[in-house]
Amino acid sequence: MADESGSNPSSGKVRLSTSPSPGAQSQSAQPRFILLVAEDNLPDALLVREVIRTERLPFDVHVASDGQKAIDFIIEAETDTDAPCPDFLLLDLNLPKKDGFEVLERLRSSEKFNSIPVVVMTSSNSPADRNRAAELGASYFCKPPNYEEFLKLGGLLKQLLHGKMS
Repeated sequence: MADESGSNPSSGKVRLSTSPSPGAQSQSAQPRFILLVAEDNLPDALLVREVIRTERLPFDVHVASDGQKAIDFIIEAETDTDAPCPDFLLLDLNLPKKDGFEVLERLRSSEKFNSIPVVVMTSSNSPADRNRAAELGASYFCKPPNYEEFLKLGGLLKQLLHGKMS
């Protein structure tokens, strides 16, 4: 029997927040991609969803609210053939439990997911963080202070999609 949260306590599996992007039904001919968003700040996760909706990007979004949940998502995708497999990762660096670099290192050590596109999305503008992200093959997006600038994330996601589809 499901509890009030809608989860099935007897399944033993951790399911993260998921939702198809708006318009998924009307764009069924277009391929869909799984975007794992590792972000503990709910307003930022909602802004990501807004960018995807505004740009009409073909992403089904899965949100992991801490680094351990992101790693668990990756592990489940590696081991369970029915689990969603991330095609892209949008990754905050300052996550609880495991930081973003721990998540990125775990992803890069995965035989199945070591080459998926990653965008580090963080408030850190540290050259050391930028260099480390680049060394691990990730793009870098510094969280801007305003909505209009945040929407520029859509252009970066479009570039990654273009690279994946070509």
